[in-house]
Amino acid sequence: MINAIGDVLEQVLRYFMSVTGSAGVAIILLTLAIKLVLHPLTRRQLRSMKQMQVLTPQINALRAKYKDNPQQMNSEVMSLYRANGVNPLSGCLPMLVQLPVLWGLFAVLRRVEIFHGATFLGFSLEATPWAHGLAGLMSNPLLLIWPLLVAVSGYFQQRISITDPQQARMFLFMPLMFGIFAVNFPIGLSVYWTTTTLAYILEYYIVVGRPAQAKALAPSLPAVTPDGETPAKALVASKKPILSQRPKGAKKR
Repeated sequence: MINAIGDVLEQVLRYFMSVTGSAGVAIILLTLAIKLVLHPLTRRQLRSMKQMQVLTPQINALRAKYKDNPQQMNSEVMSLYRANGVNPLSGCLPMLVQLPVLWGLFAVLRRVEIFHGATFLGFSLEATPWAHGLAGLMSNPLLLIWPLLVAVSGYFQQRISITDPQQARMFLFMPLMFGIFAVNFPIGLSVYWTTTTLAYILEYYIVVGRPAQAKALAPSLPAVTPDGETPAKALVASKKPILSQRPKGAKKR
């Protein structure tokens, strides 16, 4: 399936190359075209992410309160999700649908023979920065510009999409790892990776907005309400009951 998708994408790429006369511009146009087609799925994924960000303060409060009781903590978190109509798995399906297309594009751009020595901004799209080891890289250090762009754009993508400081520190190595991968891949792949990352950042700001705005949407709730209820139960009580509730003291049937 990946090869079949790749063959179709290769034909589209060759069409853009024939129209623009530039393989680099063709890669950018193909990447943006794919992002446009997949945008409805990405939009759904980002909306789910936005809902999760809004609930992050309450979830953190529940985790802190029930850190010694994981079962109760999970129950309270699920009650919070139900009270706000949030499905924590709703962002996974769009991602799974997009993966075959992205893998197909990734496979196409590794077929360096389709470029036939084409260049973009003075760089050969077939060139691999680490192809000749450190000596080759030292002879042309400008090749590091593209892996650096991959790492920097990945850092900004991670910074806006991961708002939890603890998680952000845990995944700080990811952009660096992608930059190291880019050193071992043709520059054509780096052009694609940088373009798709920047396009994702744009989609994020359009759908979710700035991270600070997303945090501001979260209602501030105390760890425990004056009535002794947890935030999740307080939220459920403030809305229409999701599940039928039996009177206090009645036996469970």
